[in-house]
Amino acid sequence: MIDPSFESSSNIQRTSRLVVTAGVALAIIFLINAFLTTYLLRENTIKDKSDELANLTFILSEHASQTIFSANAALESVLDIVELSKIESEKAFVEFASKKEQFELLLAKTKSNAIIDVSTFVDSHGKVINFSRAYPPPNIDLSDRDYFIFLSKNNYEKTYFSAPVQNKGNGKWVFYLARRVNNSHGQFLGLVLVGVSVEIFSSLYEQVGINLGEGSSISLFRDDNMLLTRWPFVNHAIGTINTNQLIQSSLNSTKRGGVILTDAPSVYSRNQPAERMVSFRAVSGYPFVVGSIMSKDLYLANWYKSLSGVLITTGFTLVTLIVGILLFLHIYRKNARVSFMAHHDVLTELPNRILIADRLVVSLENAKQQKTKFAVMFIDLDNLKTINDSHSHNAGDFALKEVASRMRSCIRKSDTLGRIGGDEFVVILPNIESEADVLQVAEKIRHAISSPILFEGARLSTSASIGIALFPDHGDNEADLMSNADMAMYEAKNSGKNNISIAHKVITST
Repeated sequence: MIDPSFESSSNIQRTSRLVVTAGVALAIIFLINAFLTTYLLRENTIKDKSDELANLTFILSEHASQTIFSANAALESVLDIVELSKIESEKAFVEFASKKEQFELLLAKTKSNAIIDVSTFVDSHGKVINFSRAYPPPNIDLSDRDYFIFLSKNNYEKTYFSAPVQNKGNGKWVFYLARRVNNSHGQFLGLVLVGVSVEIFSSLYEQVGINLGEGSSISLFRDDNMLLTRWPFVNHAIGTINTNQLIQSSLNSTKRGGVILTDAPSVYSRNQPAERMVSFRAVSGYPFVVGSIMSKDLYLANWYKSLSGVLITTGFTLVTLIVGILLFLHIYRKNARVSFMAHHDVLTELPNRILIADRLVVSLENAKQQKTKFAVMFIDLDNLKTINDSHSHNAGDFALKEVASRMRSCIRKSDTLGRIGGDEFVVILPNIESEADVLQVAEKIRHAISSPILFEGARLSTSASIGIALFPDHGDNEADLMSNADMAMYEAKNSGKNNISIAHKVITST
């Protein structure tokens, strides 16, 4: 028979391993679920922010188109007045443009649109004839400006959009919309200018950017990637060329409205790598590109909030799971131990009288069904009281446990060994072939018990009186078998102890 304490421990350990394995599996499922949830939340957050940024860039491009259209309309209206005057010479143009009424015209056009910083007439040599800031104008030479150089050399009939410059009148950043003034023969007479305030454009973007959140920026470029204005305003960057490929990549992208994610160095942050979301869109009808940018912290802000919630929930779930498993194992092991001890002897952990009776019923039913034999042994230790009296009860307990261990080693795993009293044991041997088999096991047990037991330097000696009853030879029910085995044990004891007795047959020690 297998060691009952080992069997109980093994069952508890096996069940505990199953519970722990199930708990680990659940924990892994929770972690995988948390990972998938956070991943999907991140992807959805990026998609939502991409849509938001793409929509914003579209709105800004429409706004830029309308704003430039308004400024260009003011420029065209001034040019129309000049053309209606049918001016044919440079002198006539200077005389016309230098009049105070033209100053008032320029002033009215400037005031009509908050984005317009200045309106100006320029002669064929680049000198300011009249402008909206003051009358008469100061001596200002614009011959070195890109718009003057280009339009004075090219009979260009459309509006020229200049690079941003710091106005020579007030030092503010302005980019110009310029038109060439010709006579009826196409000869160059001068220019009409409308200056768009870079800083006012930036302030308009500021309101949008603040609503977008910290870590965002909005920029307006000419189509050659020259920065015209941006928010936040970076004074030294105005008029510089953006040399990275992000603008073109975004314009060429067909995904998410041109929105792309990048960690390329930012030309406006000392060329330091920065993870960000960018979206650029061409301004309809004009050679401009508007762009919106969100930092990683900004476009993932909602995800970070969701992530903390997922992590807290997952952590709480895992802690609850661990606590639940530990509590279950504690209760299970406690109940298993209580259940085990209810059917086992406290000292030796062998089956007690209740479990022996149950095993006997099972053995009897199996033997009847299978028409086989089985045996019941009653074993009584002959001098346990002497050991207790001569040495101590501790010595007696030690002897009982040692005897139980030795008897276990003498029987099969399918056999049952139990303790039913102070020094009384019962062995059930199912499926035996003959009486000789039982005697062989009994002799093995008697011999094992009779070997001296060492306890704290003392040699403890004991022996066993063994009574045997066989089914069906000595009874066909539990009561008869137990009674006959008990009487056989007393016969062995009365025959001088350390003997084996089979119902009405005594085998004495040699």
